[in-house]
Amino acid sequence: MVTTEKVTLTLPADLVATLRSMAPSRRQSQFVAEALRAYIAEQQRKSLRERLIAGYQANAADDAALAAEWAVAEDEAWDRIEPYPGAESTDDTTYSTR
Repeated sequence: MVTTEKVTLTLPADLVATLRSMAPSRRQSQFVAEALRAYIAEQQRKSLRERLIAGYQANAADDAALAAEWAVAEDEAWDRIEPYPGAESTDDTTYSTR
C-alpha cells in the first residue's frame, strides 16, 4: 500500500483553473502526483544525459589516442577478414570503413 502525505501548495490561479478543468475534483491529487513524477523523471534523464556527455568529452582525447595506437592492428585485421558467403567478390577486398 502506498503511503500518502497531505501537503499544502500555493499555485498560480490560472494553473489551478487548468488543473480543475482537466481532472475531476476527486482525482486532482493523483493528477498532480503523476505530473510531478513525469517532471522528476525527465529532470533525472536530463541530468544523466548531461553527465554522460561530460564524461565522454572528458575522455575524448584518451579515447582518440587509444584508437590511434590500435589503428594499424585494426587495419591488418580487416585485411584478413574473409568475405561472408554470398558477398559479391571484387578484386579489391578492403572492408575497412575508414
